[in-house]
Amino acid sequence: MHNSAKKIIKITPKSKRNRLFLFSLGCLLLFGGLLLADFFWQTYTMQLMLLLLASFILILIAVLKYFEPQTSYQITPESIIYTHRSGQWQLPWQDIIRIGDMHIAVNGEYLQLPYLGIRLKSLENIASNISPRLANKLIHEQKELIFLALKTQQLTLSSGLINFEPYQLNGVIYQGPVAAWLYRSEQLATAYGYHLYLPESSFDRELHAFLSLLKQCQNYTQRHSASY
Repeated sequence: MHNSAKKIIKITPKSKRNRLFLFSLGCLLLFGGLLLADFFWQTYTMQLMLLLLASFILILIAVLKYFEPQTSYQITPESIIYTHRSGQWQLPWQDIIRIGDMHIAVNGEYLQLPYLGIRLKSLENIASNISPRLANKLIHEQKELIFLALKTQQLTLSSGLINFEPYQLNGVIYQGPVAAWLYRSEQLATAYGYHLYLPESSFDRELHAFLSLLKQCQNYTQRHSASY
């Protein structure tokens, strides 16, 4: 983010990469497998079945990559917008207390987790604009973080369960998947210190390079907040 307050940084996720290559390879293997099956099916049934299965898997992965959003993040001087195939959330920079990478001690070793974490001043803004579909999807995608927190005793079994009770925030009552996700955000904040978790697969560069970009944008916003 340089001189223009209208500057928008758009991030294309890694998950969009290689879709055409995988689709072409899958189609080539499928065509080759079907051709070979006409001559050698009786002799090499198992091998040809595996080849056809591999081709279908490659085509399926390519199709899933195709339906991933073209842009995973839009970063402006005012906010950061995260776009997922199940929806999106928008977060003003002033809501963010801290952005950081994530390490956890497992069996005496520190592991780098494939996420960046964001700690918020309040869940109010994001609660009001996250869709129930995305909230539900994030609960399931973040199960590995809950499992790790349970394994390392950052959470107890009872505190790591999904809470389906209504969630009240500044006089507003949230229900359904949004309420469950808000409770889950609190659970994860207890375990790791962050409310939001950005998966590395949604970046267009290495994790620490993307962390550096977000911190630069946050610092820019803080320095120029008086002009917005």
